[in-house]
Amino acid sequence: MKKIFLLATALLVLGVACKDKKEPPKKEPVKKVAPAPKPDTLAKKVEEPKPEPKPVPKEPNKYFLIAGSFSSQDNAESFKKELTDQGYQSEVIMRSWGENSDFYKVSYMGFSDKKEAISKMQQERSQPGKEEVWVLVKR
Repeated sequence: MKKIFLLATALLVLGVACKDKKEPPKKEPVKKVAPAPKPDTLAKKVEEPKPEPKPVPKEPNKYFLIAGSFSSQDNAESFKKELTDQGYQSEVIMRSWGENSDFYKVSYMGFSDKKEAISKMQQERSQPGKEEVWVLVKR
């Protein structure tokens, strides 16, 4: 019986020893993640163009410095050409109503502001040859 007991013990020891040893679970390899790019390497945010302010429509000229007034359209056109050749933005103005409606007025400067027109008229009158300049209000 001792033999059997020894044999059983030996088998038991062998059985326990031969059992599959459980290995500790294998650690999965750690995947290296690339570091986040630095802010200066990121794609730069494209700024949307700012809408340009709409230009304020310029008021049309209402006040004109008149250099001459003619009863003949040909004379007015001739004088206008002289002023244009001197670099002025000259135009012939004729009214179909009111006093002096039969005259062709030749302007050489236009203004949308009354004070500016009067101030410029006073400056112009102080120059030789322009003593008779006056302001026409175009309605």
